[in-house]
Amino acid sequence: MQPLLAGEPNRVGDYRLLARIGGGAMGAVYLARSRGGRGVAIKIVRPELADDGEFRERFRREVEMARSVGGFWTATVIDADTEADQPWLATEYVPGPTLHRAVADHGPLPEQTVRSLAAGLAEALGAIHRAGLVHRDLKPGNVLLGPDGPRVIDFGISRAMSSSALTATGIFLGTPGFFSPEQTVGTDVGPPSDVFSLGAVLMFAATGAGPFGNENTAAMLYRVVHNEPDLDALPPGLRPLIGGCLAKDPAARPTPGQLLDQVGEASPQNDSWLPAEITAVITEHTSQLKQASEAPSAPPAAPPRPTRQRGGGDWSAAPAAPAKPIIPARPKPTAQQPEAGRGTAAPARIAPSRPAVPVDRVRADGPGPVFTTGGRLGALVSAALMFGLIHLVLQIGPTADDELWALTSFGMLLLTISGALSLAKALLPGLRLKVNAEGLRISRSPLLTREIPWSHVSRVAVVGTGKGQSVTVWTRPGSPALRWRIWNPTRPYHGGVRVYPVGSAGGPLTRRQEGRRIRQALQQYARGTYDNRMV
Repeated sequence: MQPLLAGEPNRVGDYRLLARIGGGAMGAVYLARSRGGRGVAIKIVRPELADDGEFRERFRREVEMARSVGGFWTATVIDADTEADQPWLATEYVPGPTLHRAVADHGPLPEQTVRSLAAGLAEALGAIHRAGLVHRDLKPGNVLLGPDGPRVIDFGISRAMSSSALTATGIFLGTPGFFSPEQTVGTDVGPPSDVFSLGAVLMFAATGAGPFGNENTAAMLYRVVHNEPDLDALPPGLRPLIGGCLAKDPAARPTPGQLLDQVGEASPQNDSWLPAEITAVITEHTSQLKQASEAPSAPPAAPPRPTRQRGGGDWSAAPAAPAKPIIPARPKPTAQQPEAGRGTAAPARIAPSRPAVPVDRVRADGPGPVFTTGGRLGALVSAALMFGLIHLVLQIGPTADDELWALTSFGMLLLTISGALSLAKALLPGLRLKVNAEGLRISRSPLLTREIPWSHVSRVAVVGTGKGQSVTVWTRPGSPALRWRIWNPTRPYHGGVRVYPVGSAGGPLTRRQEGRRIRQALQQYARGTYDNRMV
């Protein structure tokens, strides 16, 4: 959890916001308290998306679909207002981490826990499919680990089995690495697609990695369609269960009911279904909810900003922005509206949920996406052109005009330096960026590595456009300086340091895709330090 920022709403409908839980492409998610004292999770759509008619229609569909699903293992929808200036959705609050966060922080789950997880998720999929829906984006980030079992959340791209999609042709729906083959090639997607995604989720839970690797998107999508999953890292007892889910032929995959038959009596029954360290996180979340609910109201404090904003002004010196107006609920004849002036703010401080000991290393084998710069072929061509020009000039030989030859020699020197730099770029491995729960890891080889733990980062953003896009990091006071290195040349940026050139990924389309993927990775892993306001 993170404290509310200045400028964020204090209240949504009849719910008082207490803290920020997380955020994504659609908007922010908050912990809130109902007027009766119940903890809820509220998703508020970003203002720019709220003005998009097609997106608003998709959000209405999400609310309708989520309300239509019953069962034990899906988060219950409590309230929503799809017609507000910023639409919002309130669901039950599950005091536990996502599966992705749990595995990233504490490692793969024991076999018995994975079997219990399989039982809960299979029952959840059964309820979703009985409602006539296909989830289409089952992934570790959409599975919450509650004290009494898992919960499936986020029906943002679910699709009714009998309806047409609201998205344009050619747009992927889902998350690479957890796509089914039929999603990848664009054929009909039905309930077996969710079963395939379930197999990939269970593989991640048991091993910390997906069945088709975690490299670039194109490589993963190719493997999903053409390669068999590598199950060697799985415990032998889980291979038949997960391998059946990952069958290429949808008809060969088990149904959720058949999965429950395979799992047997392994469904979560009490609060001991998870390892002790994850149970401790759930206990901490429950304690934070209680403290936040009982804390007196206070204006939300803006966290210090040690860097400068785009106009040259100092973030830390800028006056706090006025709080956003309260987002009202749509009038309901049976609901009593709160009295004017009773909107209250979040407690001044809620401790973030982090490991007890700060992590100062970024492991190379931790789960997380990897990004690589391109341009080696172009650099090789450039070097060949440079040395070709030098060879041509040497073949012509010196001229009688000493001044002209001196100028030619100087030009050849510049060509030699430029060609040498291009050749070095072509021969060196591409610069790699790994984003995971521990921080950023930038490398060219095992011996040329820079680690930037999140404990050293006050803010991280993707700045610039086109070829000038870069991942930029602002470090906390007292943290080691991010010095210039010949294999990873850095550049200053308004108090921060540009550490990874997103713009070197390739052509315009590749740059846009990589920029979008890196932003999504930072939103997921950066622990509240990602700033999506920078451009």
